[in-house]
Amino acid sequence: MQLRASTALIREACDGRWTASFGARIQVDPVSLGEQFASDGACVDAFRQSPDVTVAGTRVRYGQCVAHLDPMRVDWSNALIATITAQVAPDAAAACSALLPQSLGDAVAKQLTTQSVVLDAEYAQPFKQPEALGEAPSGDTSGQKSSAGGWVRRHLATMATKHDLRIGPPGDGLSLRLASTPGSSTSKSSPELTMLLGVEGSALNLLPERIKQAVTPALPLKIRWDLDHESDLVFVNDQSVQRISVAPRAPGPTVLTAPECGNAVMVPPRSLYFVEADDRGNARDPKQEEALFRALDGANAGAGALVSVFVHGWQHSAAPRDTYVCDYARIVSELEMMENAAASATPRTARKVVGVYVGWPGKLYSNDMANATTFWNRLQAADRLGAEGALLRRVIQGLAQRLPASSQERRADRRSALIVTGHSLGARAVFHAVRDGLPPPANSVSGARRPDLVLLVNPAFSAELYRGIHEQERQCRPIGVPLLSFSSEADVVTRQVYPTGQTLTFDYASQQAALFPEHVYTAANFGEFVTHRLRMQVASGVAPHPEGDQTIVRGFLRVPEGSKKELYSADLATVFKQPKSGYPKAADVWYSMQLNKVHANPNPCPDSGSKVIEVDAQILPNHGTIFTPAFVEYVVRVLNRSILGDVR
Repeated sequence: MQLRASTALIREACDGRWTASFGARIQVDPVSLGEQFASDGACVDAFRQSPDVTVAGTRVRYGQCVAHLDPMRVDWSNALIATITAQVAPDAAAACSALLPQSLGDAVAKQLTTQSVVLDAEYAQPFKQPEALGEAPSGDTSGQKSSAGGWVRRHLATMATKHDLRIGPPGDGLSLRLASTPGSSTSKSSPELTMLLGVEGSALNLLPERIKQAVTPALPLKIRWDLDHESDLVFVNDQSVQRISVAPRAPGPTVLTAPECGNAVMVPPRSLYFVEADDRGNARDPKQEEALFRALDGANAGAGALVSVFVHGWQHSAAPRDTYVCDYARIVSELEMMENAAASATPRTARKVVGVYVGWPGKLYSNDMANATTFWNRLQAADRLGAEGALLRRVIQGLAQRLPASSQERRADRRSALIVTGHSLGARAVFHAVRDGLPPPANSVSGARRPDLVLLVNPAFSAELYRGIHEQERQCRPIGVPLLSFSSEADVVTRQVYPTGQTLTFDYASQQAALFPEHVYTAANFGEFVTHRLRMQVASGVAPHPEGDQTIVRGFLRVPEGSKKELYSADLATVFKQPKSGYPKAADVWYSMQLNKVHANPNPCPDSGSKVIEVDAQILPNHGTIFTPAFVEYVVRVLNRSILGDVR
């Protein structure tokens, strides 16, 4: 890098005007860093109190995507101010479009890559000295800087920030402002954030449908909230939205009536139990736990129990009319029907099906825009839910301890079984709750029961947390519990939103054990960990609608007569069109789901049952739509292998 400096008292500034002041004008020759970055040079006006930097002709490359940043300006007076104007290179528009989320659609992606983007950023420190940025957070007496995830909070607590993003020309563009103000040091409040979204002209097409309803050219969308939501208030267009307050469900079995779920639950499950946690992960009503454990003790006195635990994720709760409550109740009801049908066919006494819905405050507000501000705050709540001594870990351990040991019954269809499922942040809580109890079986001397199967659907936890399990399985030391992680290829939350936030929380200056990619990407989306892909092939007609009727309700009549083994196949699950009565014919194949290994090389280790599975968007269409007929069909095949055995 070559520099030329002029320190004359009277000199020409970078903008071409003459100045008389102490300082220097520094000219930087063109520079490049491999193929990723190149500039036509830079000019720095270094005044006595502040620098002013202008960078010309900058080009940034990622793969085949190339963007021009011109001009780039940074100056510091009372605040650090940066201005960047970006434009995708015309011949790289297609490559840049391919990097955008598929959910945007081709038309929106094309429009985004043909518009100019201007970013203005301002960082000021009105409350603390610059050296405060390196201080440990309040209450930390270790003398160390805050851990990964803490540096964003540390900066927001010490400076006022403002980011203005503009896409497209005036009158036909989109503007977004995100600003923050440090909280009060006396009240120990968290920083206050404000988002302002404006849109004009054709730029309205860039927005998701849900946001289109909340913003117009004449009325920008304004949202203001506390980072920690300690005030239980969010202001949307200056209207206050208060936190939802709902009483916990009554202890004991719950029958969901038509006013709550309509016709979604055709046969109300006789054994659906709710256990609910507060923000700290503690039980809201300890009697819920007591009633659940009493029911399981009673089931063990009979033919045993099939216990299914479900932990919801972000934007959901155990409140009446929550869609997941009704969807899960329907699944529990159908599990009852299938267990009764299987018992009649054997014959044997049916096991008691117990469904457990673990509720926690995953949804804080009734307003969708207000809830959009809560993801990272709810992530912390999920960690508390799965922590040592918290409700979820206590419930899983209590249920496992009450089930008879598997070795007491050789036939799988006569054993009691515990299946634990978590979705999104609920999967994060489940993983925290069970991972400490997953040592190599050879080293386990306690003999304590663990779940028979753990399902994590679109899980929101980083690959760094899964590294230990991955390495253990690679060394042919299975963890002892089949752990299946499913991630939709169309999941924007864990594939785009989560990595973006994790990028901001990575502490680049600290000596972290985890590498940057393992901190940023979720375990189920981390390429090294993905073991299988689940793909759908439609043989006749169209794929099942994600919110269509479930096809598992017909039990053992869902496959051609004499082909009951189809119901136990998880590597190739075939679904048939259903006649009004009787068995379908072999030619009535509707669609199939094939589970394929990612790596062609044979694994030297025996199959432990644990898998990380990338799922076709036809099966799981997004982050939140998980009770789809196709996915439930596949999960039921997995459950059949686990809790029924290959009985045919």
